[in-house]
Amino acid sequence: MTLKKRVIIIEDEMAIREAYKYYFKSFDNYYLVADYECVEDALEEFKETDPDIVLSDISLPGLSGIEGVKRYKNLKPEVKILILSIHDDLTHIIDSLKSLVDGYITKPVKQQNLLNSLESLQQGGAPLSNDVSRKLIEFFHEKKIELFSERENEVVNLLMKGNSYKTIADQLFISTSTVNYHIQNIYTKLNVSSKPEALKELKKLLNK
Repeated sequence: MTLKKRVIIIEDEMAIREAYKYYFKSFDNYYLVADYECVEDALEEFKETDPDIVLSDISLPGLSGIEGVKRYKNLKPEVKILILSIHDDLTHIIDSLKSLVDGYITKPVKQQNLLNSLESLQQGGAPLSNDVSRKLIEFFHEKKIELFSERENEVVNLLMKGNSYKTIADQLFISTSTVNYHIQNIYTKLNVSSKPEALKELKKLLNK
C-alpha cells in the first residue's frame, strides 16, 4: 500500500486556505497535515509535521514564501515546494526558481490543476502554469545586454516596447521612483542624459 504524501500549506487568506483544505478531502494520495498563515509558524512545527510537499504563497506576513523556501530545504533537502501565487511577473517567478522551488502555479488554483501539479511533482516534474511558462520562454528569447543587470534588462525591454515609467512599475511590481532609479543607472552606463539618446543607443546594442 502506497503511503500518502504529507503536505502543509502556507496561505494567509483564510478563504483560499479553506478551499485548498476542501480540495484535499478528495485527494487519495495526499494527506494535508497542517495549514498556516505564515512561514514562521510552519517552521516552528516543521519537524513535527515532516512534510513531503510544501504549498506556499509568496506574499505573507513576516517572512515571504520565497524566503521560506531555503529554510524548508535546510531542514529537509528532499522536500518538494510548490509556489501558489497571484504574482505572475518575471521577478517573482525567477526569484522563486532561484530559491530552488520545484514548481510555480498562478492563482486562482482549481482543484484538478492542483492535483495535476502534485502528481507532476511526484513524477519528478516541475509544474508551471501556462502563463509562467510563456513568460519564461519570452524572457530567455529576449536579447540581453551584458552591460546591465537582470532588473535593468527587464526595464530596458519594457522601455523599448514603449511603456511609460508607471506601466513599467506596474508590470514589475515596483514603484515609479525605483523605475526612475534604474533608468538613471541605464543612462549612466550608456553615457547619455535623455530618453531619446538612450533609446538610440539601446537600439544599436540590441541590433548588434
